[in-house]
Amino acid sequence: MKQWIHGDTGHFDRWSATYDRSLLQRLLFDRVHRHVCAALLEGRVPATVVDVGCGTGRLLEMIRRRLPDAELVGVDSSEGMVSVARSRFAGVRGVRIEAGSARHLPLEGGSADVVTTTLSFHHWDEHGDSLREVVRVLRPGGRLLLADVLGIGLFGRLVHRLGHRDSSAFRDAGELSSLLAGAGFASWRRRRILGPGIPVFLVEARVGRLDA
Repeated sequence: MKQWIHGDTGHFDRWSATYDRSLLQRLLFDRVHRHVCAALLEGRVPATVVDVGCGTGRLLEMIRRRLPDAELVGVDSSEGMVSVARSRFAGVRGVRIEAGSARHLPLEGGSADVVTTTLSFHHWDEHGDSLREVVRVLRPGGRLLLADVLGIGLFGRLVHRLGHRDSSAFRDAGELSSLLAGAGFASWRRRRILGPGIPVFLVEARVGRLDA
């Protein structure tokens, strides 16, 4: 069976031209993006935000409206998505879009206050290595805001069982906790964001204590 990992970009290249017009954007992604933006604005205002798996840049556009002075970086492994995102932000200062994978982020160490990723994590190849790469680019006290389907609850466990792969998966709570700890995150918490029975969670992890 084909593995939908971060390196399998052909599907997303083909989808990029019509991605923003899909019903999925309005029914799912936009709702998730609003939750991520709300969490982003809690506490200290970040100066630099990196969105991994940025797609066509819709989340970055929403963040830009809320944080007009922040430096925003989008990273995606699909050249098609990168091309659309660069067109979206053509001439916009303070926003750059880079081609790259979660395992090899084209960023300097300790250069980001927050890394976001929405409904992309289950596509990443080698979750452990990718999360360690996120820790590398975060400043001390930096946060990861990860929104994705998790194998929690009845439907979540079914998705987890059907979709699990060695390097790509809808992780359950125990697996994700082990991955975060192994990557070097000191603390994390999660909450369901789309209502009962829908296994989409927002996970906030920090290089340091969450209440710091």
